[in-house]
Amino acid sequence: MKLLVVNADDLGYDPEIDRGILEAHASGLVTSATAMVETPFAAAALRAAPRTLGVGLHAVLDPALGRAGAEAALRRQLGRFEALRGGPPTHLDGHKHAHLAPEVLPAVVAVARERGLPVRSIDAASRTALRRAGVPTPDAFLGDAARRPAWTVEALVAALATVGEGTTELMTHPGYAPSHARTSFGAEREVELRALRDPSARAAAAAAGLRLGTYAELGRCPGREPPDG
Repeated sequence: MKLLVVNADDLGYDPEIDRGILEAHASGLVTSATAMVETPFAAAALRAAPRTLGVGLHAVLDPALGRAGAEAALRRQLGRFEALRGGPPTHLDGHKHAHLAPEVLPAVVAVARERGLPVRSIDAASRTALRRAGVPTPDAFLGDAARRPAWTVEALVAALATVGEGTTELMTHPGYAPSHARTSFGAEREVELRALRDPSARAAAAAAGLRLGTYAELGRCPGREPPDG
């Protein structure tokens, strides 16, 4: 079985980014999103997100806080998420992958295990660390925010053909140029949005035998020993 979770980061960051994410779900490949919850736009974004969209927490964590500070920040953001969404997130990840920083990861593991939440891994090392700690995480990860943009139509179609057995997360950043957020990643979001809505991308997913889903399907069970560790 090839389960593909197509996750859009940064829900709640900016109204124009939110608009693009929701369009990428309504008429594209996006099945999942992760939301920032301590922004002026978070409440509206989580209200607008349909229940067909799996929504996780895009935690904003500063490694300088250390374990105790990171755990407090994560618990605060989880509480805010649950108040806005009316239930727990499907999973956890971190803005700029800060959830995997050595100073922060122990706090993320503690909270994820307590809540039974899967966590994003981005490589073999983070996958091994999470699974050995008993935290569910996908078998593979596709995405590189350093590429501007990460997903053109051609790049996306090529990546879909490489997805193997098990669960894979494909990280995306669709949207429109931000109206409020100060970010250098603006016009690139529109390129990714077009790619995710392109009919050839959906055709490529079908040709590769992929089933589109969310982190909710990964389960809230103890993590498995990784095949690469």
